Amino acid sequence: MATGLVLTVAIHAVGPIGALGPALAVAGLVLLRFPAAALTLLLASVVLVDTVDVGLLPAEPRFYDTIAGGVTILDVLLITGLVGVGIRARVELTRPTLPKPFGVTLALLGLALLCGVIDAHWADPSVNTKELLHRASYVLYLIVVPFLTVNVLRSEQALRSFAVAAAALAAWKGISGTFGALSGLGAVVEGQTVSYLEPLSNLLMLVFILGVAIALVRKQKLPFWMLATVPFDVLALLLSYRRSFWIGAILALLVVIVLASRRPGRAVLAFGAVAVVLALVATFSFGGAGSGTSPIVTRAQSLSPSGADNNRGDRYRNDERKNVIANLEEHPLTGIGLGVPWRIHYPTAEDLDRRYTHLAPLAYWLDFGPLGLVAYVALFGSFLWVSLGVFRRHLDPVVRTCALAIFGAILALIVVELTATFTGVDPRVSIVLGAALGWLSVAWRQLPERERREAPRPVLARTKLTSTSRPSPVG
Repeated sequence: MATGLVLTVAIHAVGPIGALGPALAVAGLVLLRFPAAALTLLLASVVLVDTVDVGLLPAEPRFYDTIAGGVTILDVLLITGLVGVGIRARVELTRPTLPKPFGVTLALLGLALLCGVIDAHWADPSVNTKELLHRASYVLYLIVVPFLTVNVLRSEQALRSFAVAAAALAAWKGISGTFGALSGLGAVVEGQTVSYLEPLSNLLMLVFILGVAIALVRKQKLPFWMLATVPFDVLALLLSYRRSFWIGAILALLVVIVLASRRPGRAVLAFGAVAVVLALVATFSFGGAGSGTSPIVTRAQSLSPSGADNNRGDRYRNDERKNVIANLEEHPLTGIGLGVPWRIHYPTAEDLDRRYTHLAPLAYWLDFGPLGLVAYVALFGSFLWVSLGVFRRHLDPVVRTCALAIFGAILALIVVELTATFTGVDPRVSIVLGAALGWLSVAWRQLPERERREAPRPVLARTKLTSTSRPSPVG
């Protein structure tokens, strides 16, 4: 009777779609009871639902549209998970866990975000409040998602399960992307059908490729499905025609293989190779090499400084960089504010959105002031430091392999963001990076020396120690 009454009221209020009301209410209660389900839905959604790329699944950009009051489905899942964590902590009489190794970094990022929002609000003209909050939420994902993740993944088995699920999603993206490119269903740019334009798919596939390579070098046994699907990821990454990801992948693969081999004699060669690659990256970014698309040979040739001059998009990046630096010279201590268009001081090869800056360090300085640049460096620095520490000292081989794969992927992302900014700009990338921060935080807590340091001392041991330290009473 109660269900029928609810259905009647819901249908009368919002029409036939109201019949889904009870089902949505039940689903919401389940997600509140199990925050792990909310996190799973959040991450699976951002990985599987693309906005422009078409493979085995069609693109669905409407999934990321606001549904009410500027809130998206991603926000609903995230808020539900956070409320679920609070309810569980209340029931279990415990305190929610904080992502400790990243505490200072996330605090800096939050403070920089606040400065950028304030500057944008007082800019002339000011940024629309709804748009400002929307842009701020993309950075906020980097701060909030680690908190949800670290309170969901509370055991070593949870870390392993998370890694396997991530590998399965990456394998699927490789198969789907390869199918989209070879079948002609993918996006067409400059006459070429590409696998993926969006950065998240390429980043996820790169992590999977690195993880398999590390496991093979360390002679770890891998399931057949991983070995069978990794060629699809390699091909899909190649067919994305993203030059920045190509260079980042080569650099990351070189570094992680040397680290995984555990041969000290190769350390000097590793640093020398890294220096050479970084020199190429510097030339690449100075030439304005970006992430557009064209045939593989043409893209490879365009890595040279002379090849970059023939690409209008590459020339635009050079023009943009000169204009952004000029804006920073005008506002060195505050930046111009989040979402505020930079002023044109020099002509540009194209007329693109001036609220976006391709070179990530300059983008964070421009949007959030010097504190934003510090927060950006701290974010990626702590990413590298914690992931390398987990790789070196964690006892579980699967966790160690995944940590080193994350290390390599972050190293590659640093290179990629010399030509395009995704962190804090692309909501899907921000959510997945936030989940990686949470995963590393849980693994960091499980390091042997930290388990001994943070473990509660037994009550009987403290009682015995106290009683032996006191003088015996005189009869």
